[in-house]
Amino acid sequence: MKKVYRFMPVALVITTVLMCGCNSTDDTPISDLEKLQGTWVGKELGQDGEAKIVFSGDTIDFKGANPQEWYKGIATVNAKVTPRQADFTISECAMPDYIGKIAKAIYKFEESTLTLAGSEPGDESRPTSFDPSGGIRVFQFELKTEATVLGQ
Repeated sequence: MKKVYRFMPVALVITTVLMCGCNSTDDTPISDLEKLQGTWVGKELGQDGEAKIVFSGDTIDFKGANPQEWYKGIATVNAKVTPRQADFTISECAMPDYIGKIAKAIYKFEESTLTLAGSEPGDESRPTSFDPSGGIRVFQFELKTEATVLGQ
């Protein structure tokens, strides 16, 4: 009987570890800024050619279908409103008048698609829909995996 009692502490420790849920499941919600991380490739609605936006931390690097259209800057997102909002503060671009200005946008996720509707940098109005009219530009992007991006 003493042998059985000698293994009880070991059994108790194992049971405690299993009951504490020492699995690696993390139920912490992912922020929208985290969801945006990576390379998104797509196009502007109603336009030909490929557009690409890369999110790295809070920085963005956008390249339009026209090689002369590119922007670098800082992204700030607000997922607590509907539609979700993003502000892109332009730090570098081919158009010097846009540097230091904010492009106001709205965005949504639908499965693996990111849809972004934005106003011209410096325009104080923010789009209210994903309709590409009245100077609003709408882009649809798909998140690319590292292997896909490297294979381009």
